[in-house]
Amino acid sequence: MKYHTKNTPGTQETPSKVQQQHFPCGQCGADLEYSPGMRNLSCEYCGHENQITDEPVVIQEYDFATALEALAQAERHPLDSTQVIKCPNCAATFELKTDQHAGDCPFCDTPVVIGTEHVRPFQPKSLLPFIITEKDARTAFDNWIGNLWFAPSALKDKHKRDEKLLGIYVPYWTYDSHTDSIYHGQRGTVYYERRMVTQMVNGRAQRRAVNVPRIRWTPASGKVRQFFDDILVGATRALPRKILDSIQPWDLQNLVSYNEAYLSGFQSEIYQVDLDEGFNQARMLMDQAIRQSVRRDIGGDQQQIHSLNTHYSNTTFKHVLLPVWSAAFRYQNKTYRFIINGRNGRTQGERPYSKVKIALLAITIAVGLAGAAYYLETSGALEQMMYQLDSPSYNYYYR
Repeated sequence: MKYHTKNTPGTQETPSKVQQQHFPCGQCGADLEYSPGMRNLSCEYCGHENQITDEPVVIQEYDFATALEALAQAERHPLDSTQVIKCPNCAATFELKTDQHAGDCPFCDTPVVIGTEHVRPFQPKSLLPFIITEKDARTAFDNWIGNLWFAPSALKDKHKRDEKLLGIYVPYWTYDSHTDSIYHGQRGTVYYERRMVTQMVNGRAQRRAVNVPRIRWTPASGKVRQFFDDILVGATRALPRKILDSIQPWDLQNLVSYNEAYLSGFQSEIYQVDLDEGFNQARMLMDQAIRQSVRRDIGGDQQQIHSLNTHYSNTTFKHVLLPVWSAAFRYQNKTYRFIINGRNGRTQGERPYSKVKIALLAITIAVGLAGAAYYLETSGALEQMMYQLDSPSYNYYYR
């Protein structure tokens, strides 16, 4: 299945032959790779440049409900996941790794990009090309690891990467949706009651009046309406979702039409999170924002939400590829993965912690709190603070 017109998915027969591309130099025939930040494929041997032509088209959104209907029909004709490729340079036959559609020939290192029509019903229609070079990515990683809190002191000197940085185009879904949410809950208003309590002051029991906070609850109900634009959901299972989410934001306003030339020399994944599963994850993100809007709508000092019913309409989606640099480093015989945003250099990943530094901080805080408590008790400052808080003028002003 392949999209041909806006908002209407069409169907396509499963191809009998895997479509593949590589990019020879127009002058000397050497294999070309995309250089981050450029709009051409430059030959490292003769210097010739093959221009990348971006089609001047509007990045389209596709109707979610129509796509689900087409998927249901396509389930009767499952796609073949086999990816046997014949290298266009050395003629060797090989298979790409599972869930990849761009990589290098293992025999001659020729970069090859294949279509995904034979393995997935949806193909990427747009992407963000790499801007951050491998050199810049290494610098970003060094800066990140050098600024980690509670990291072992020896980490900066002893960490080492297990392998070279891998440039990967990661599949994502984006979702737009109009939401109408009906809620029922309660609005809480804080008020104070004057109570007499017994307190120990310098070893003696004393009775004094204090203000005790109470909450008055009243029923609340209503409706909130929101529009969500480009809710982003990673469609890979190869990289941890928590880390992927933490390298946002992405400049999606700069998406360009899908062009296999941008993939030359990089790896590119096929989506592993299906369209409907991705929308369920997007709904969880939208639900968090909706609940915040409901609490603002309820108002008051505190809010309770007893029921919330949301209707989603005019839902659309895009399938895009976003660039990341990925690798790992070893420290004390353990491997830690990290990824770098290929557009802005934002770096996140797994990291070790120094138990000694954390323990020393906890001890320091405990000693500081104990010292402060001793000072307040022996100096009479605590008693003075309590007196000021309970004074009529203070309570009148802050009620």
